[in-house]
Amino acid sequence: MPKVVRFIEASGENVAGLRKIEVRYGNVTELSGRNGEGKTTIGTLPVFVFWGKDLLGADYTKDKYSPRPSNYKYDRVYASIHFSVDGIEYKFAREIVGKTNSYYVNDVPMPAKEYEAAVAALFSQDEFMALYFPAYFFSLHWTKQRELLMTGLPAPLSKSVFVEMSRTAPDQAAKDIVLNPQATKLAELVKKHSLDDLQVMHKKQKPELEKKHIAAESRTKTLREQLDRLPAVTESVEVLEAQLAAAKAEFEKEDAVIAEAASINSRYTSLKAHYESLESQTKESFNAYPILRDEPIKDTCRACEQPLKPEDIEKVQADKDRRIDAYKAKHKDLQNRRDEAKAALAEAKWIDVAEQKAVSQALEAVYEAALDRLRSAKERARLSAEVEAAAAAETATLASLRESTIILDAIKAYRAKEAELQAAEIQSKFTKLSIRLFKYVASRGEYDPDFSVQMDGKDYAFLSTGEKVGAGLELTEVLFKQSRLITPVFIDGIGEYTGPIAAYDQVITGRAVPDQDLKIVVDGVEI
Repeated sequence: MPKVVRFIEASGENVAGLRKIEVRYGNVTELSGRNGEGKTTIGTLPVFVFWGKDLLGADYTKDKYSPRPSNYKYDRVYASIHFSVDGIEYKFAREIVGKTNSYYVNDVPMPAKEYEAAVAALFSQDEFMALYFPAYFFSLHWTKQRELLMTGLPAPLSKSVFVEMSRTAPDQAAKDIVLNPQATKLAELVKKHSLDDLQVMHKKQKPELEKKHIAAESRTKTLREQLDRLPAVTESVEVLEAQLAAAKAEFEKEDAVIAEAASINSRYTSLKAHYESLESQTKESFNAYPILRDEPIKDTCRACEQPLKPEDIEKVQADKDRRIDAYKAKHKDLQNRRDEAKAALAEAKWIDVAEQKAVSQALEAVYEAALDRLRSAKERARLSAEVEAAAAAETATLASLRESTIILDAIKAYRAKEAELQAAEIQSKFTKLSIRLFKYVASRGEYDPDFSVQMDGKDYAFLSTGEKVGAGLELTEVLFKQSRLITPVFIDGIGEYTGPIAAYDQVITGRAVPDQDLKIVVDGVEI
């Protein structure tokens, strides 16, 4: 149920030139008189009491508006409003004496902060003033206007938005509609995440995925180029490994033959060197014998050249004979060892491995070629696997990127359709006014919140006084339907308006009548 505010009585002293005024409100309270008689001031009294402002929200402590009389001396400015909220009566009052402001609730003085809180506990300023004085609504920033107009307007059900997203013809029945892929995808996702969370998530993911996809494309391209530069290999790794094993076996077999031959030839070379050494020693020994054999026997001492005695000469001869015998024995031994070495050399073999080496080199070339092909095949296999993995990662990243793009596009489509439905719902409540709630931003392909009110293609600022009254009344009627608050309505300048007046409760009007003093008529009775 809406909260109903009714005015009972207002009073004022020295408020904007009114020395003393008392007004008892009825269902219809008509104020009339020449300009400057106080019609607007009476309409302002409740707003001044509640918030210290004029009908358009100007604060007397900060702005040009002032409730103080300017054409006579006064002792105080005082205003009060006696009203009810859902049947419970209140009396709020505001007083200015010099530079001191005082506040009263039910005639009890109250600090400013507590007074403000007491008013705020009953109703919000913007909502009350937009309902009470329609022109106030148009003085607000468009964001506040939009907020007030959409108060109480529920967002369209997501199911309805998805249906409208899939509608292919204006007159297509909802029961005949099968959700399109975009709507189906989004409908599934919003079961787990809110639309705002999905938008934030994928707006963050999309640029990251775009960079990741570019990197994945580059890696795949680089790996493919490396793969293309490798020699072509037709055999499989398994076949090449078998060929390599066979080539290695043949090569090792020939290598073993060469190794064995090398061992045999090494022994032959060693025997030959041994024989040649002994032969050389034998020849040297043979050539040394004549010197020893022909060595003379001297009969004088080598040192002092004194004649030797016969027995000493015999000793010299005996020493020579001994040395000749020793020589002969050593020479004989050399001859024997030479002959044995010669016999051993004669039995030894020398193997010519030139042919085996040629075969071995050919087999080694076959082995190396097979090894190179195997390495190439393994490198191709490795790079092929990396290319495949990189391509799979590129495909997966692209799929994720497309998924994010599809989801963001779906959210845009949802927001656009939601905006369209909300705008249509609001517009359906008006007959004369055109309302715009959203504007399309082409650079982003999205709808942003916006607000404008027009009548017959003209903005509110360019309407005549009567047209402004009519626009305000129609807007107020919608606000009453949207709001949970019902207030009196003050229509100033009613004389300029000839249309119908629709109000949910009390109406207060102000009419300019030349050469007439202020007159107050309540429910048809002048007071």
